[in-house]
Amino acid sequence: MNHLLTCTTEELALMVSVAGFPSVAKGIAETAIGSKTENEWVAIMEATSHQLIMKRMWDPALEEKGELPLTHETLKFIEKYVNSGWMIRCSNAPQQSVLMLHHYEDDEWLMHLIDRDIIHEFALITSSQIHEIIRDYYGIEFPKFVGEHRFALTDEAFDLLSKPDEVEAVRNTSSLTENEDAAFSMFVEDLQTFNWTLFNISNFSMSMNEDEMYLENILFFLPSSRGIWISEYTEDEQKPIHIHLADQQEWQEILSGIGSMVTLQV
Repeated sequence: MNHLLTCTTEELALMVSVAGFPSVAKGIAETAIGSKTENEWVAIMEATSHQLIMKRMWDPALEEKGELPLTHETLKFIEKYVNSGWMIRCSNAPQQSVLMLHHYEDDEWLMHLIDRDIIHEFALITSSQIHEIIRDYYGIEFPKFVGEHRFALTDEAFDLLSKPDEVEAVRNTSSLTENEDAAFSMFVEDLQTFNWTLFNISNFSMSMNEDEMYLENILFFLPSSRGIWISEYTEDEQKPIHIHLADQQEWQEILSGIGSMVTLQV
């Protein structure tokens, strides 16, 4: 892993804006600190430029000449970051963090770790390291795998899992067998542990012409002390969402598959 940069949200937004991507910069800033008046933004960005000067990433002499104040290395980094054609996003709401992996160039990927929407850490990795980075990011461990447990839900029932008041309604309307009902109870217990929030790993492609992201696929999962709950979308016409408890070997195979998939895409 080759560390490139650690910065604040405001610093990243300013660099992205100056590099010629104001709409992207606005999205970065407003996600963390909300909407501001024009005067408030000017004050924030002025203070932020002083921080970048201290880091030797902002050249005030060039700014006085009306030229781009970013160093050549910083400008190159920002352009590759914004123009990346592929991105993997790994959510971790309980830790208030997000891991994003952007295709950088050739076999290199840009690891982008966001802590509490405040600190952004960037490092270069190779595609062969992707599954290890994701594995270490989540650090999922459990004392002992308790064996196979599974159940299936409709799309509508799956969408209701984030609402505690609807859980029993989901159970009662899903026609679960005795074994499926036991698995569902175990799953709900683990879901409550994480404040009714599933983790997910999503894969996006970027359209340079339309400046839009397209969701290629998404994996929902939930860590447990008994294994890892994995959600799969199937062709089952009645209950397409199949959820089962996986062991460490299957989890490793899933992560390895993500690493192999992105190698084929780029």
